[in-house]
Amino acid sequence: MKVLDGEYPTLKIAVIERGSKAKADFQPVEIGKSIVFKMKDLDDYRTKNWDNRIYDTLTLIAAVEFCDKTCRRPAWGWMRRFEVSLPVFELIRWEDPHSVTALVSALKLLTGDEWVFSFTQRKGGPDDDVGRQSRLEFGDGSRVVMPFSDGLDSRAVSALLSAGGRSDRLIRVRVGSKKDDRPRRGDRKLPFLNIPFKVKPGQDGFHESSARTRGFKFTLMSAIAAYLLGTHDVVMPESGQGALGPSLVHTSHGYEDYRNHPRFLAKMERFFAALFGYQVTYRLPRLWRTKGETLRDFAALGGDETEWLDTRSCWQQNRNSSVNGKWRHCGICAACMLRRLSFHAAEVAEPADNYIWENLAAPDFRSGVANGFNKVTGAMEQYAIAGALHLDHLADLRSSPTHRKRISRHAWQLSEELDISHQDAEGELFGLLERHELEWKAFMKDLGPNSFVAQWLT
Repeated sequence: MKVLDGEYPTLKIAVIERGSKAKADFQPVEIGKSIVFKMKDLDDYRTKNWDNRIYDTLTLIAAVEFCDKTCRRPAWGWMRRFEVSLPVFELIRWEDPHSVTALVSALKLLTGDEWVFSFTQRKGGPDDDVGRQSRLEFGDGSRVVMPFSDGLDSRAVSALLSAGGRSDRLIRVRVGSKKDDRPRRGDRKLPFLNIPFKVKPGQDGFHESSARTRGFKFTLMSAIAAYLLGTHDVVMPESGQGALGPSLVHTSHGYEDYRNHPRFLAKMERFFAALFGYQVTYRLPRLWRTKGETLRDFAALGGDETEWLDTRSCWQQNRNSSVNGKWRHCGICAACMLRRLSFHAAEVAEPADNYIWENLAAPDFRSGVANGFNKVTGAMEQYAIAGALHLDHLADLRSSPTHRKRISRHAWQLSEELDISHQDAEGELFGLLERHELEWKAFMKDLGPNSFVAQWLT
């Protein structure tokens, strides 16, 4: 795909059934080759409430993921344009203007890209070799669905919701993990669902790693699970800094991140309601809490400390994150910095060798790295600076007069989506920012004024 400077990269894909051909100028994405359904996992979704829109929606999620990973963002900007042709069983439902408008609106806010969809009637029938046995019991409105990863917030909120012997009421949809494990509570495995498909790259491979559409996959898969269960309650585990911080702090390298923001979640509620005629509600029970406060509450439950120590936060790929053959968090990306800040705020000890950059108090960037790591680059340092600046800028927002109007406007938007008063939203938001500021200042004080992190911020 050749793109001239100043032009938006454009990718046109046609998802096709086996034996079909894509229309002219569209890259074929064949079901069974580029989008592969894992039939064993798909069986778990086949409840009494199953209909073919579920299969169509799973195919949509996979197509969106293929686009996002395949088309590299331009060096001079952010936006891309996607045209997607999708075969569906329920053509009338998908062509309804309310469904299409809601879908495009959600994806545009999430990714910052332009999306155009067209739909064709699917010719083949549903897969006959998919079974009808499911672990889900339809019609239990007391169940709660939650997207679940190896991250600290997922583990913490899962444990907090399950406290008091209610772990069987929580259905976890595993996202973003290469593991095929199922956590246990005592002798019982927890209720769990896996993503029932995988997306394979074309001949040229995947080129883009920003992966904003992960949020689309997480939220929509959780809504599907809620629909199949007959419940309406979906819990998103992100704490306040992760849900709101990426949209509050302007970045020089990209578009604001709304993956866990109430504005995006509200748009996903509207899309799902338009397509399925079924209302799900996304809750953020830790929206007004810092990640450190969430960890503190998690640790207070007791239990095995490996439940929080073994969580994964780092954004770096595995090939860049090992010391003497053992994987570690990098320790200096924005996600790792927030993790380290949170352990400090919660007064929970964490081994230094969880990280490649073991010592953030070191006087220079290279001397903070673990012995045996020899892949230190200038790009890593720039990545680390961006991570520290993100948390530092977030800590400055509350007390900066220049940001007061913007924060107040953000609170107004939150009040609209959360159905609370502007005054209440503003109070909660400023309270969250104040506690983040206190945690960050305490963290930086312990690192000391001569640490390489402190030197970046002066």
